[in-house]
Amino acid sequence: MGRSPYLAIAGPLVVVAVLVGHSATAAAQSPTGGTSGSTSWQLSAQDTFRLESWQFFEPNPGGGDPDYTFGANRLLLQARRMWPRADVRLAVQHVGLIGLPRRASGPGALGTGPIYFDQGGARRHPQQVYVRYASVRVKNVLPGLSVEVGRQGFTSGAEASSSDAAIEAVKRQRLDARLVGEFEWSLYQRSFDGVRADLARGSVRSTGVVFMPTQGGFARQSGRTMTDLVVAGMAVDLVPSARRPHTLLQGFVWRYDDRRRVTGRPDNSGRTATRADVDVSTFGGAMVGAYPRAGGRIDVVGWFAAQTGTWYGDGHRASALAAEAGYQWTGVASAPWLRVGILRASGDRSAGDSTHGTFFPMLPTMRRYSQTTVYSTMNLNDAFVMLTARPRSGVTVRFDVHRLSLASAADRWYAGSGATLSDGSNFGFTGRSSSGQTALGTSFETSLAWVVGRHWSINGFAGLMRGGRVVTGLFKDDRLGFFYVENVVRLGQ
Repeated sequence: MGRSPYLAIAGPLVVVAVLVGHSATAAAQSPTGGTSGSTSWQLSAQDTFRLESWQFFEPNPGGGDPDYTFGANRLLLQARRMWPRADVRLAVQHVGLIGLPRRASGPGALGTGPIYFDQGGARRHPQQVYVRYASVRVKNVLPGLSVEVGRQGFTSGAEASSSDAAIEAVKRQRLDARLVGEFEWSLYQRSFDGVRADLARGSVRSTGVVFMPTQGGFARQSGRTMTDLVVAGMAVDLVPSARRPHTLLQGFVWRYDDRRRVTGRPDNSGRTATRADVDVSTFGGAMVGAYPRAGGRIDVVGWFAAQTGTWYGDGHRASALAAEAGYQWTGVASAPWLRVGILRASGDRSAGDSTHGTFFPMLPTMRRYSQTTVYSTMNLNDAFVMLTARPRSGVTVRFDVHRLSLASAADRWYAGSGATLSDGSNFGFTGRSSSGQTALGTSFETSLAWVVGRHWSINGFAGLMRGGRVVTGLFKDDRLGFFYVENVVRLGQ
């Protein structure tokens, strides 16, 4: 109490400065600057400082303040040690925010600032230190079988590496974390407590997990295990082989069981809840291909998921489908990469029947597919064009245009990235009225990633959205702007 809130930012920066000095001293004392052996502890640090600014849709009179800027810093300190038969990973993380807006809600949260404020205990300058990772991975328990136990990271779609750089680039952007992810872009992020098993047999890779996620994302009380929420899943990958080059196939199944003490209920029923009551099974598959052609490379992505189960006592039946294709001119200096695609995530057609039809993406890293963060892959049609290029060494730019509409006017306009708290009023996804319309709007996005040096990079983003009739039915105007710039320092990696 009584400490300056600027310590939330300054403290981690001092730690990084000390680590930089220590790294330089160690390099001066050692001819190689490396570790003494393969079983030495490997220490690393990553510090991310971000300024985030919002000009949300202007509310009608009596609404919240849509214009604000806040700062944040995230410091991850990690230690890893690897033996021939086992790996150990330990990491702690500090997050500090400054200048969160007090009055940026109504109708709903006007950007990410009020969510951090509300889930940070109504504090303008919250900060938190917590355990990010603490796991042991035992290799070759049986031939080809590895098991990891403890607090760990996980990204659905990325269970197995294809060993094909082009396929991996497509996966990172367009397949990873559609259903389960670490909520990486959020400041507090998310981890998973549980067990993971990986089995390799020829070109077949199988992964099974049973997890309880931790609190995090936008919530200051991060690192606590959400014991009332369990996800279990299995994925089987067929990685590229001589008989099937440049193509990755995956089948997956997931089970999501949620009994958290949260009163928020993200659906169109209008009914209240005393706690979550969701049991959803998800089945599906994916295909990623990257095929060399003269002067370039063609890539394709296909992804499908079908769901069944129960939603607060009602039957749950939903589905989602993504189809994408791209071409990269690898023979051109800037290697421009053009992609187009569509996503359809089902919505509920009637609030009064006994079947819930809104696709439920569980625990995704939603910002991979919604860079403006104002919509989720629920009750959504998304048609997009994306262009990526590298105009100079170390610099990558990306431009996206998304045409957005709701799949069902009877359902809601959803946002969020899944569970962040064990109790309270926030489920993790939220919904606004559709205004009886389906036209959500058009989003224009541009981002820049600049690798300045071995340990330093700078990222920037600007997103503009012109809202459709769904938006104008709720807000005074139809223009939204979202901007951020972040400075990232990495050491020991």
